[in-house]
Amino acid sequence: MAFLEYQPEKTLFQYCSPNAFFGILQSKQLWFSDLASANDPREIRLGYEHFIEALNSVRQNEYRGERGQFLSNLAGQLATYHTIARAYCCCFSLAVDELPMWAAYGADYGGLAIGFRPTAIFDIPARVQKVVYLNENTGDDFRKLVLEIAALFDATRDPDDLNYWISATVGAHTAVTALKHTSWAYEREVRVVYMQGIQQLDEEDIRAIADYLPAGKSIRWIDPLERTSGTKIVKYLHFPFGRFREGAFDPSRAIEKVIVGPHCPLSQSDVTEAMREHGFENFEVTKSICEIS
Repeated sequence: MAFLEYQPEKTLFQYCSPNAFFGILQSKQLWFSDLASANDPREIRLGYEHFIEALNSVRQNEYRGERGQFLSNLAGQLATYHTIARAYCCCFSLAVDELPMWAAYGADYGGLAIGFRPTAIFDIPARVQKVVYLNENTGDDFRKLVLEIAALFDATRDPDDLNYWISATVGAHTAVTALKHTSWAYEREVRVVYMQGIQQLDEEDIRAIADYLPAGKSIRWIDPLERTSGTKIVKYLHFPFGRFREGAFDPSRAIEKVIVGPHCPLSQSDVTEAMREHGFENFEVTKSICEIS
């Protein structure tokens, strides 16, 4: 299902301020912010409501009676997971040099758009999702996902299969985090989502392992940092980007292109020099074609 995983083939842009640009170059890291603090107040809630609606539909039509009890259990698991887990998200866009994005995320036209190669994010221990915007097919898409999750349970025939319940719950919550209202469709968003429990679990608990690095090393609970965004305190995590080689991330070729915004105080030469000083190579720097007074 498109909800669960996306393999981008095009450059992924992140619009940002000059300060954020230099911060990314220096740290070689990306920030993953708590999705519950997103600028759309319907984040997560919208997807959760549609998933539960689809689950109830499948339960009543395709999985009636005792046969479908596991779907009721899944609804309970998801409701619990919804309260004990937090989704941390790093957002990108497929929109290349577009005015609405400069206005909303590019420091009021004075920032930059960093174009990351898809390979720069593949090794980050998180799910890559292409955001699904609410449309007339949303209900059917969610029903298909529920049916796929149900079919996996039928194959295992084990009501106590912990791996199934973890996979099903995480898969369901991933679909929940992928849905966004159509009013945000101009963003053409691709998001990288990292799930983590609100509280740290005992080291012996299988759920304490949030994910794995490409080399197989497990990632345990990470203590979130905090930053101020307007009047809100936002929790966030950060992860290095680039190709994972010999036990470390190599970001040197992670950035394919940088677009200098319409009102950005930095010149193309300034950006090129900064990129080279921080070890980046094989990139292009261009000036935005957008104009606005």
